[in-house]
Amino acid sequence: MRYSLASQRDKFWGAFFFLIALICSLLLAAVLLFMLKESWPVWTEIGAKSFLLATAWNPMASPPEFSIAPMLVSTIWVAAGSLLIAAPIGFACAIFLAEFAPAPLADILRPVLNILTGIPSVVYGFLGAAVLVRFFERSLGWSSGESLFLASLVLALMVLPFIVANSEAALRSVPAEYRYAALALGVSKTHLAIHVLVPLARKGMLGSLALAFGRAAGETMAVLMLAGNILLTPGSWLDKGEPLPALIALELGSAVPGSPHYQALLAAGLVLVVIVMIINLLLNNYLHTARNEVNRFE
Repeated sequence: MRYSLASQRDKFWGAFFFLIALICSLLLAAVLLFMLKESWPVWTEIGAKSFLLATAWNPMASPPEFSIAPMLVSTIWVAAGSLLIAAPIGFACAIFLAEFAPAPLADILRPVLNILTGIPSVVYGFLGAAVLVRFFERSLGWSSGESLFLASLVLALMVLPFIVANSEAALRSVPAEYRYAALALGVSKTHLAIHVLVPLARKGMLGSLALAFGRAAGETMAVLMLAGNILLTPGSWLDKGEPLPALIALELGSAVPGSPHYQALLAAGLVLVVIVMIINLLLNNYLHTARNEVNRFE
């Protein structure tokens, strides 16, 4: 009787979680279909190649010109640059919290990291504009401190808690038997963390990078305040640019619903969503392939 109740409870929760996952999938599909429907004239009249690869964005021209290559390059510079800064720091912090930090210190650091995730992005942007922009202007002699690098620097601080929290959880999920076996062989704790735990936890740690990339690529306010908002293709990380979220935030309010300008902005948003989805799919495919190779070796 007790086994039957437990089985029914498991079936209920399994069906409940499946329903939640199905609803989330349907919501994502509905968002994608809506954006595709509203932006369909862009893909048919301008063409995907011109929209993605040309460099002119001028809604006031006659006829209007809509191409997002400069904004696309700026988005990749900002998002990838933020991960380049945050990933080493985040992974090191996660290893420290999971394996080396004294319990009292870890109990202080974890809430601090959680607080960082709750600070509004406009506050990060304001602090960056008030402190970092002035620093680059006065100390380094830049004519303007705004740049893609500065936006990446602030975004790195914003995505750092996501990397640390998820990576630490992945490290702590490694079964304790691996730790006992490695320590019984006489290896140091540093060797254990880097050469045993990190490879075993790489799935979760790489997953934290995917979440951080999505967060960085979709960030609006901080990027809007710090990237410079110039519709030119950036030649380096230190140039100004206008990532896709900043473009949409700046111009959506002035775009008439149903107009070519409005449709082009929705198409830009669709491209942004698809980029984040592709990054996640490629990462999942890599992890699935790696797991199959490990199982074949075993």
